[in-house]
Amino acid sequence: MLKVKPLHILFAATLIAAPVQAATVGKVKEIISDPKALAAPGCAVGAFRDGKTIFTAVAGAADIASGKPINGDTLFYAASISKQFTALAAAKLVEQGKLGLDDDVRKYLPELPQYEAPVTVRMLMLHTAGIRDSLELIRLSGIESAADTDKDTALRLLFGQKSTNYASGTAYTYSNGGYLLLAEIVERVAGMPFADYARKAILQPLGMKRSFFMNDAGPTGANIAHGYVPVGDGFEIRDTYPRFSGSGGLMITINDLARYERDLAAGHKVWTASVRKIMLTPGTLTNGRPVLVEPTKLAYGGGLLIGPRNGQNFVMHTGGAEGFRNIYARLPDRQLAVAVFCNRGDWASEKKADAIIEAIEGDILIDEPKAAAMDLEGRYVSDELQATYDLSLAGDELTAKMSSPYAAEKSILAFKRNADGSFGTTGMRLLFDEDRQGFTIKTARVHALHFRRVG
Repeated sequence: MLKVKPLHILFAATLIAAPVQAATVGKVKEIISDPKALAAPGCAVGAFRDGKTIFTAVAGAADIASGKPINGDTLFYAASISKQFTALAAAKLVEQGKLGLDDDVRKYLPELPQYEAPVTVRMLMLHTAGIRDSLELIRLSGIESAADTDKDTALRLLFGQKSTNYASGTAYTYSNGGYLLLAEIVERVAGMPFADYARKAILQPLGMKRSFFMNDAGPTGANIAHGYVPVGDGFEIRDTYPRFSGSGGLMITINDLARYERDLAAGHKVWTASVRKIMLTPGTLTNGRPVLVEPTKLAYGGGLLIGPRNGQNFVMHTGGAEGFRNIYARLPDRQLAVAVFCNRGDWASEKKADAIIEAIEGDILIDEPKAAAMDLEGRYVSDELQATYDLSLAGDELTAKMSSPYAAEKSILAFKRNADGSFGTTGMRLLFDEDRQGFTIKTARVHALHFRRVG
């Protein structure tokens, strides 16, 4: 185990290859360092390959006032990264035959009103139930901070909603309320507090001894990261997160996350084959269309975003609170995972994770405009016209090179991107399918002419 400790930055590594560590450690230092060192908050980072730790790295203070540095056993508020653990707890009950994904949730939550369309357990997991957001309801009810209330209050607010945002199952809207209800279902089916069941079913079997879910009480102990925001030339504590669990609530260390990643990638003690299917299968709406998260177009599974991002396939989730910014991202094609937990609200953990991924893998990520262009560019055909359109995108300009057996030479159509995401030219509108596997053209006199992608 190698330890380097300049500027209060500690790097601990379990190496899979010495050159990887030598090539990345300097870059990682730059990515997570603040010149103020222990006078500033920071981050804990873990990088893993095939479930094995490449390195863990930490920088900054868990507690600025005492000068307590972050280390591998420092507890961070996981925020919405908790959702995959909540989904996993539900999946374990499904695996045992105690819970059905397509069960009407009123079977377990009779206090919930009977809505226009039934809400299922699966819909809660996928954010397609239309359940209103519990944290927003808390704020709208006049409670300034979710840290100042409890689970029962949040549930009463949810049970008091006489309608959903839309007919359940017909759309996607991210909802902390849906995951609070999912945790409550787990609690009632398991016959014990959600925090206790999560410990029994997930944390304990994986040896995650430091980590736990809160149950209407804040974390206690000596090695807990405060959340911070910059104020003037310094930082102020912002531990304004809810003390109940479901949508959030998990307190976790980077060393414990390494144990979780090991099981996910290779151990399969908790992440069994049946559980993986529940967690990693992209969701669909009641009309069969995929559950896609705007603007990323990533699919949603069991508390996880799934699909192509920046030119690579990702399985990931972010998590944020006023004083915390987190991400846990897996690149399954590369057997790589990177987690970044930061106890400062002004740092973009997603950008830091991307930089760390490229420090390890090289220049593999494509910026979003290029990725979007690659996602749309290609060859499309219309069986009705027997025409082929070769599309290329440069900024907001889409070019279609057209060929067909009816035309001796290729011709070109040039489109401009519209505010709604479609593309237009004089008298014509081109709209891509949600899955980017085709598009529809409409003119004043020709409607719904569809092209499908062939290359």
